[in-house]
Amino acid sequence: MKGKHTRYLVVLVLVALMSIAVLAAACGGTDDTTATTAAATETTVAATETTVAAEQAGGTSGNVAVEGLVDNPTTLTVAALEEMNVITASVEKKDVLEEYRGVLLSEVFAAVGVQASATTVTMAASDGYMVELPLADIQAIADAMLAIGDDGTLTVVLPGMSTKNWVKDVVTIEFK
Repeated sequence: MKGKHTRYLVVLVLVALMSIAVLAAACGGTDDTTATTAAATETTVAATETTVAAEQAGGTSGNVAVEGLVDNPTTLTVAALEEMNVITASVEKKDVLEEYRGVLLSEVFAAVGVQASATTVTMAASDGYMVELPLADIQAIADAMLAIGDDGTLTVVLPGMSTKNWVKDVVTIEFK
């Protein structure tokens, strides 16, 4: 149901942006107005593509589509992660020590064969939340992991980074 509402909202935003562009053009809008509207439309289209990619990955907890500059694009499931080297780590989150269980991102990255030309990683959650980070920043965190929650959700845990960069209920990881 979340997917239907997300698509409806995205379509509504696109219609609103297109209406603004038409209105600006009809009223003799400046090139700045047109450029701003075009940039907003591009951002909305990118968000739509991310939402569609999340839905195609299953858009459900426990599935992560890994794509982009990798040798082995795949959809990782909780079951597949459980077959890897699962560890438990205590990580500080907002001044509280929490325990996470999952697979180190370095192991996930090796399994999918991240290509040398990849420089950024975009991670999207089932609710459309998205974070893009430099790959080198993630690789510098020895205990970065894809944590497996008790409820079957997968979370990107990045100790030492702001928790706004942690993606809860991640459904896509794209290497660019």
